[in-house]
Amino acid sequence: MTGLEKILSQIENESNDRCREITENANKKAEEIIGKAQADAQEFISVRKAQADKKAELIIQSAESSAVLTAKRTVLKEKLGIIDDTLARSLEVIKALPKKEYFEILKELVIKNARPGEGELRLSSEDTNKLPVNFIDSVNNSLKKSKIKLGKSTDIDSGFILVYGDIDVNCSFDAIAASKRDEIRDMLNNLLFN
Repeated sequence: MTGLEKILSQIENESNDRCREITENANKKAEEIIGKAQADAQEFISVRKAQADKKAELIIQSAESSAVLTAKRTVLKEKLGIIDDTLARSLEVIKALPKKEYFEILKELVIKNARPGEGELRLSSEDTNKLPVNFIDSVNNSLKKSKIKLGKSTDIDSGFILVYGDIDVNCSFDAIAASKRDEIRDMLNNLLFN
């Protein structure tokens, strides 16, 4: 091997060594970059997963709360429906009582709601037609500081209206039920659901 061949061989070997060194350094640098990118990506994924898990948990809690609230509202609505149906049926039962019992209830209501002085008892036309002959006398005998007389029929379903001049005391069963609805609902709720 000549001197020139030795120099060329040495340059080629140095060049190959330098290329290997550059390639190894580039590979190490690439591995470092890839490792850092993977670590950054893993951290990003972990943070995003934690955020997504927290958001999902909040959504689930909100949905559960909403479902519980909706269920409670539905139960309450159904309970009120049952109570209102029971109340309506109770009024129907009162209206369907035999004549004697029905007018005994009316008599007790007149006595309870009568005011001092002379009043006028107004019944529905149906009740006026069914009125027992001695009903007004029986009521007046039970009253102490007041007296009633039978007035003209009025447009109510059942019960009566007591009229004292400009004052009307509405004792129709529908009006009584409406004025006592909350109290009756509470009572029926306790009886039916507790």
